[in-house]
Amino acid sequence: MSHPLDLPIAHEIIAADAVLLGGEAVSINEALKRVAKSFLSAKVPQPGYDQSGRDGYAIAADGDAVETGRRFQVIGEEAPAGSIKKIILSEGTACRIMTGGMVPQGGVRVVPQEDCMVEGGKVTVPAHALQRKNTFIQKKGEQIAEGDLLAEAGTVLQPEHLALLAATGHTKIEVYRKPRVGFFCSGSELVGSPEQLVPGLKISTNRYLLGGLIPQFLAEGEDLGIVSDTSEKLGLMFDQLKSASFDVVISTGGMGPGKYDLLEEAFYLAGGKVLFRSLNMRPGRSALFGRLGDTLVFGLPGPPGAVRTLMNEMVGPALLRLQGMKNCGPVAMQARLEQRVDMKNNDVLHLKAGILSFAGGFACVRLAGRLEIATCFILFPPGRSVYQPSSEVEVHLAYSPFASA
Repeated sequence: MSHPLDLPIAHEIIAADAVLLGGEAVSINEALKRVAKSFLSAKVPQPGYDQSGRDGYAIAADGDAVETGRRFQVIGEEAPAGSIKKIILSEGTACRIMTGGMVPQGGVRVVPQEDCMVEGGKVTVPAHALQRKNTFIQKKGEQIAEGDLLAEAGTVLQPEHLALLAATGHTKIEVYRKPRVGFFCSGSELVGSPEQLVPGLKISTNRYLLGGLIPQFLAEGEDLGIVSDTSEKLGLMFDQLKSASFDVVISTGGMGPGKYDLLEEAFYLAGGKVLFRSLNMRPGRSALFGRLGDTLVFGLPGPPGAVRTLMNEMVGPALLRLQGMKNCGPVAMQARLEQRVDMKNNDVLHLKAGILSFAGGFACVRLAGRLEIATCFILFPPGRSVYQPSSEVEVHLAYSPFASA
């Protein structure tokens, strides 16, 4: 397809080719920010036994009636947290117990320490403490029952998930394999270090940008270096990629209409299948998606701002989709513009870097400054030239590792 596509159509094409990766079992210590491949349920209940919710005394039924309540004989055994010794309380008896301690057999209530009066080996419990609905006993499985769902398939596992999984008997977690992503930057003017700089050359900043962004989308990146703007060098790179084991390849540069923009031709000559090469949006008018064998290939424009935007809107969601995430697009919300925005060209969708804030109960957004790091991207649909302050616009949050959305 050579004609420009709307972004939702591009997403559909990518989704049709983004085949789920296989799974692997990892230890729970390695499961953070991995995507669950199957539904994860509690193997054991929480708590795993009837436990005390307070420091105090566990009491059995009955007890001797006294003027203020009831009195219980304190036995010599105690139930501290961590003790596995089974204690039996007969009628009219009590024992000292700590928060988290296992409630003795026959115990019907835990009375908090502050409600108890201990004297002569006996504990007196006032009537109001005996009448409380709260017994301060957490029953086995009261918090989490065996079989309760803890995380659905496609969930990015957060620290809280790992705590629940560990507490309920999990040691190994089945997750999707991380996508292996190779990336390279094309441009005869690019160099890798400041020591190589002379007038006419510049640092390949996209190498560092992609190296940082790819892990945010839970994938593993490998820097394949810089490729000169020649058919020979680009063809050699794509030939090498055919025998590599990457799930995804990302390139930057070489996608314009200029004399030295040769990436698409080199990709095609290497046997690549172009599925689209242009989007109805800026940036993205020159963005390629295709296949090289089983590898998904994204050809992005060279400007770092375009790379950052397209990683958020197109490439990153594809990396998440490969790992089974159902809602893999950026988080969208409405916000009010803090400033007037004039669109010089309103023929296509524009996405501009923005800074999101909250004031007076509203989400507010402004254009990011030249050296500011975007917290979101503002969508300006085609057909409108002027956006006044307080205009409502849609914004997409810049992806952050928490956003399992």
